[in-house]
Amino acid sequence: MDDKDEFELERFLPYKLMQVAERVSSELAVFYRKEFGITRPEWRLLAVLGQGKARIARELVELTCMDKVKVSRALQGLEDKGVIRRSPSPGDQRAARIALTREGLALYRRMVPRVLEWEARLAQGLPESDTRALLGSLNLLLERLDRM
Repeated sequence: MDDKDEFELERFLPYKLMQVAERVSSELAVFYRKEFGITRPEWRLLAVLGQGKARIARELVELTCMDKVKVSRALQGLEDKGVIRRSPSPGDQRAARIALTREGLALYRRMVPRVLEWEARLAQGLPESDTRALLGSLNLLLERLDRM
């Protein structure tokens, strides 16, 4: 086996991406629970719904990269907390439009500055140009995955 055939796990991009994603996700899960009493899946839904557009569950599955069961459970948790409301979808009576309530929007607005502070601590020490380049590279990888 020559050098180009050597497999170094620590230099394998999918492995590194998984490591970073899992560590960030785990740390944020603790933060969300401790600071706001919500779960990681609930935050993902809040973040999408906080953009201001009502969505149906199928869209939330796609936008959050969570499976239907996880989205359904998280939606139920958010509904129990009074932060989302469901209303009939004009185009499809079987699908409910899901939006933040006034309380949900208030929670989202409280969370965003704190989440951005957390992100700033994570990126501390990285030059802004490196952070922009990293985000650009991640977006390119996502586009590439869409074409694979």
